[in-house]
Amino acid sequence: MAKISINEAAKRFNVSRPTLLKHLKSGQISGNKDTGKGWQIDTSELARVYQARGGKDGNTLPDVLPTVANDLQNDLLLENERLKTRVAVAEALAEERGKRLDQLVPMLTDQRKRRWWPF
Repeated sequence: MAKISINEAAKRFNVSRPTLLKHLKSGQISGNKDTGKGWQIDTSELARVYQARGGKDGNTLPDVLPTVANDLQNDLLLENERLKTRVAVAEALAEERGKRLDQLVPMLTDQRKRRWWPF
């Protein structure tokens, strides 16, 4: 999910910076504190607690949510393709091992009495 700074969260969700800091420290919302960037808050966490500021068309969802959905969809599609590749490799390996097993089983089941020493 997309993470935004406290300043951007205050703008998008119409909440003051001190309120956001107070809620972060009390645990009402969760965020990560980076040494260089300050607090980073997930937009879904903010949407859970606060109402988003309305846009020109009356839409109350922040602008970042559609891009987050697209990013998530792209990630899922890539993961799906990666898993399809892994399944194809596993199926090929299983087929190869099945053929080898078909070759080895007759050797194991051949129980003819053999003499070790020719004398």
